[in-house]
Amino acid sequence: MKLGYIDYLNCYPFYHEMFKQLPFPDIEIIADYPKRLNQMLQSGQLDLSPISSAAYTDMQGDVWLLPDFCLSSVGYVGSVLLLSNSPIEELDNRNIGITNASQTSVALLKVVLEKFYSLAPSYHSTDPRPSLNNFDGVLVIGNDAMISYGRPAPYTYDLGDLWLRKTGHPVVFAVFAVQKKYAEQYMENLGKVVSSFRTSLALLDSDRETLIECAGKKYPDIIYDIGEYFSLLQFSFSDDLKAALSYYYDICTEAGLLKKVKQIEFLT
Repeated sequence: MKLGYIDYLNCYPFYHEMFKQLPFPDIEIIADYPKRLNQMLQSGQLDLSPISSAAYTDMQGDVWLLPDFCLSSVGYVGSVLLLSNSPIEELDNRNIGITNASQTSVALLKVVLEKFYSLAPSYHSTDPRPSLNNFDGVLVIGNDAMISYGRPAPYTYDLGDLWLRKTGHPVVFAVFAVQKKYAEQYMENLGKVVSSFRTSLALLDSDRETLIECAGKKYPDIIYDIGEYFSLLQFSFSDDLKAALSYYYDICTEAGLLKKVKQIEFLT
């Protein structure tokens, strides 16, 4: 199996067990930014991977989503940020640099600015660490939002928090998708991965300090309190989060940002 891994702190709790046991039998882990993993799964270069929730809209019919796992937040998340030189209300017709690392947060930001603040900024795709020296505002996500940039941004907006306050819904930032053709042939391998994910996530309750310590060693540049950060995240794909994902798809489709999702297909 070729298994994708979002190379961010938020994905680590799923993979701790595999990293500890590498090489994991019959599994090759490929780490990259979310958008690159989206592309690799869609092109068939990966069998299973966490992907941006927005990316699923382009893969409908070819993949199933794992029903038990996701990367979500109910409100404040701390790693999906709009950094700005001006108050958000003053960003109309301003230049916004948008990280090219992901897709979910890009659509999220556009809906927030355009639908809820009635703004029409000019968006510019950038590398994963855009600078406020070049733009009026920048979207940064994942580890790139949790490192030191030197000069703090005059204004910082957490998109998980903004989304909850404007819509009343949590955000499902990433989901786990598996190629249908792979799942149909190699269910045993898939079961091993799912079991490993469950074992790793269980450590958040049974051996939290070890998990936090190992995550910190893997990502030493993170300046956040890792334990606090993990407490902000939702890793289990509850019915409420599935409903929140459907809402996200509907509102983004209405805004012309994503393809319509007729029905989310989960692996059974």
